[in-house]
Amino acid sequence: MAIDDDVVALAHLIRYSEQEALRLGLPGLVVECLRMAAIELCDAIEEERTAAAESRGVVAARMN
Repeated sequence: MAIDDDVVALAHLIRYSEQEALRLGLPGLVVECLRMAAIELCDAIEEERTAAAESRGVVAARMN
């Protein structure tokens, strides 16, 4: 997954939706689904960033 501004914006939108669901008193299932979606997306973003950093490190090590 390429991390770009749209993916990060989606993560923020899901987090905001979770907060609004809590504020509006929506059923716990709705809140929990939004919370799980936010966690999964943030984990995917972090994994992609870590993988990208590691690949840059490998490339830099090969160039030295």
